[in-house]
Amino acid sequence: MIQTILKKVIFTCILILANSKMVAQENSCHYFDLTKPDSIPQDFNPALLDLNGSFKFNVEIKKCDEIYFTTINSKENIYFSKKQNDKWSSPKIASFSDPNYSDADPFLTKTGNKLYFISDRPTKPNDKNLDWNIWYTNNENGVWENPKPLPKPINSDEFDEYFFSISDKGNAFFSSNRTGGEGSFDIYTIKVLDNDEFSKPRNVGQPLNTEKYEFDPYISPDESFIIFSINENGNSSLYYSYKDPKSNWTKPQSLGDQINTTRQDFAPSLSVDGKFIFYSNNGKLKWVSSEIVNVPN
Repeated sequence: MIQTILKKVIFTCILILANSKMVAQENSCHYFDLTKPDSIPQDFNPALLDLNGSFKFNVEIKKCDEIYFTTINSKENIYFSKKQNDKWSSPKIASFSDPNYSDADPFLTKTGNKLYFISDRPTKPNDKNLDWNIWYTNNENGVWENPKPLPKPINSDEFDEYFFSISDKGNAFFSSNRTGGEGSFDIYTIKVLDNDEFSKPRNVGQPLNTEKYEFDPYISPDESFIIFSINENGNSSLYYSYKDPKSNWTKPQSLGDQINTTRQDFAPSLSVDGKFIFYSNNGKLKWVSSEIVNVPN
């Protein structure tokens, strides 16, 4: 009995120390020593990420010393840089990103040991229909394993699946143009289960989905709000929605004229501490304080 109690105490202490370490890291990210923004968006433009001015989106930072993002040259590819000995490495195509195909939309789990992304590579031998699907890779001892596609019916043979984000509650969100939705692209949700298994996709319905093109859903860790893009007449703008007291999504609201300034404002993500929103502003990376998302207490 005493041994059991001691084990529980020791385990609890380990959890507290681990969480304290994570919180300390979350609060110590320097973000390339850029001046941190308030409610006015700023360029997220460290010289290291310039890559000859390439079109960039999908900033993903879950650890202070690692960054993933997508660029478009001849194809879309996911790039990676790591900080070691107080110096960032030159960005290069991530080991799991195949230069022969297009990859985008990286999403790291909170622990940083699993990464989801989308790719138009074949999901099986002799796959001739190279549509966009969601893939994942696990990190074992600092090395990314060979990626695997998510199973059906999350992925489909005929339609595209974009973007993938997961809350701390294990609910994931993505977008797809599969039939049966409200518009050309809709937001769907699934539950992440054990052993890389998932529940069946469910259309989140109105008011998030409309007859328009909704895509790039990034869920906050506590699910108090979701940020996504709406494309209307070729113009993509960023919106958000929060949950009302009955846990229903509210009507989406624009993130405002200071955010949506071009025809291509999309690909939102949150910093590891939740204090900042990253997004792409016509291929230029921007960031802004997450306090612009007005969620009632």
